[in-house]
Amino acid sequence: MNSLLAATETDIETIKTVANFLPVLGVPFLIISWIMLTKMAYALVQINPKRNLIHIHILILTLISILVLGLFIILKEDHWLFKEHLAYTEVGILILVEFIYMSLFAAVVLFESKKYKNTYKNTIQQFVLLMLLGLFIRVLVLSLHEANLFLLAPLLVFYFLSNFVPLFYLRLKSDLIFTPVSAAQPSEEKKSVLFSKYKITKREKEIIEKICQGKTNQQIADELFIGLQTVKDHTHRIYSKIGINSRLKLVQMINS
Repeated sequence: MNSLLAATETDIETIKTVANFLPVLGVPFLIISWIMLTKMAYALVQINPKRNLIHIHILILTLISILVLGLFIILKEDHWLFKEHLAYTEVGILILVEFIYMSLFAAVVLFESKKYKNTYKNTIQQFVLLMLLGLFIRVLVLSLHEANLFLLAPLLVFYFLSNFVPLFYLRLKSDLIFTPVSAAQPSEEKKSVLFSKYKITKREKEIIEKICQGKTNQQIADELFIGLQTVKDHTHRIYSKIGINSRLKLVQMINS
């Protein structure tokens, strides 16, 4: 924003005001993202932390508040950290908090993942490494904030896509990580109507039955002695016939 405003010949005081105010706008969204990140860590290792999460958030944010207040008192209000470079101070504090939460995320997943089999353990550990890489990329891009506008545009793309890679990886490995939804009370009548209405083939019926039992695509492939890609192809055809796009909707249609 500094670079964009400077390019439009905005006066220096306005640039400083905007720069100091912008980081504050992101704080509510950051707090939500930090809470979600911690919940994700425990979800990946299938632990229910209950009230521990609230205590963790309160402790971290309290410590950071004490740190900032201490700096403010020691360095005085007119110190350059809180005056000429207030925006940099704000961003620095936010990066520090993000680093603390990312460290907590990594510690929980890496420590608790030891109890799982190699395939699952390796998958979630690789996800953690990609998340840490994303944080490194964001910090690196921030350090280049004074680059010219032509370089700044691709840097911003890297900045905002830094978390896309690990999340896309998680999506690709979802069969190995997440337990699929299953039909709690499958209705034979609803299944019969669905099979007849949408002309579901014998093989597709078998796959629907397995989906209702909460089987993963790999488990379905193993039990029906077919390839994983074949299961995915059948599932896609089932969804296309019925006009849905997820297991959840299929299960909802069959639940009584």
